Amino acid sequence: MSMNIAKIAELCGVSVSTVSRILNNKPDVNPQTRDRVISLMNEFGFRPTIVAGRHETAGLVLPLVSNKEFIGELITGITESAFAFGRNVTIIPPRSKELQDIDNIAHYCRSHGLSGLMVINPLLSSRLPHALRDNRIPHLIVAGTYRDTDISWIDVDNVGGSKEAVNHLIALGHRRIAMFHGKLNDACGRDRLQGYREAMVEAGFGHDPTLELEDSLGGQSLGSALLPMLRSANPPTAIFVSTYRKTLRVLNCLQEAGLHVPGDISVAGFGDYDVSLLTDPPITSVHQPVYEMGQRAIAMFEELANQSEYEQQSYMLPTELIVRKSTDKPKVKKPNR
Repeated sequence: MSMNIAKIAELCGVSVSTVSRILNNKPDVNPQTRDRVISLMNEFGFRPTIVAGRHETAGLVLPLVSNKEFIGELITGITESAFAFGRNVTIIPPRSKELQDIDNIAHYCRSHGLSGLMVINPLLSSRLPHALRDNRIPHLIVAGTYRDTDISWIDVDNVGGSKEAVNHLIALGHRRIAMFHGKLNDACGRDRLQGYREAMVEAGFGHDPTLELEDSLGGQSLGSALLPMLRSANPPTAIFVSTYRKTLRVLNCLQEAGLHVPGDISVAGFGDYDVSLLTDPPITSVHQPVYEMGQRAIAMFEELANQSEYEQQSYMLPTELIVRKSTDKPKVKKPNR
């Protein structure tokens, strides 16, 4: 059944102007009337007709935490591609008060003139991806892999990229390889740790939890956590780091401790940007095509927004390991005399 504002008003027994005020979030509407109208809109998946001459608008929900380099490249790719498609993009902060009301997410999109939402790297605990799917709202999770679900997503190969970096260290001769990672509350962090573990197990080294260091305090106590591991009786000879910013902090911590990279210990990270060449030494890192992911995200969203019946879409972009001077063969211990 095709719906418009007039039919919504007729079915609810209210005026067209009342429905219009509800769509525009005006306060001068009886709460029971508002709930009845919104419920009917949700039932029929009603979306207001875009005024002639105006572009459709997609909402882009930012992540709670992100590297500036990553988010800058991603948003550039998204907005440039959106312009080519004739689509506007509205940036939405993740802590937006209205966005927290997940049960009314359909009305949020409808009343803000949004044809759907793209959500960048949401927390695994977030109800938003499932609410978008359940409410039949065009959606795309960007930088988050949602395997075995009917949620649409696009991401880079975080598992494969991590495995490639760790396998590079293994090929150099490293056996004791540590991993420094953040809290495992998003899909990217979860998958990068999975890639590290798979590489270690497949190489026959097994899973050693003592080699995994979580940045649970935001890095403030990195030295107190990392240095005891490096000064233990059986220290790691290499470290793989889950993000670009954490890699910089690890390099700084090692430098302050008087350790040389890669002479004393090798370091590889995930995330490759122009400034990776400016560190001393330049960082061996996993390059992720962030700009390209943003471009493809808009193309996918266009298809999703124009589907008559929802069909889940997913796409994974390959990563590439860029080998630089922060990794080398492990230091050979001189025998005691």
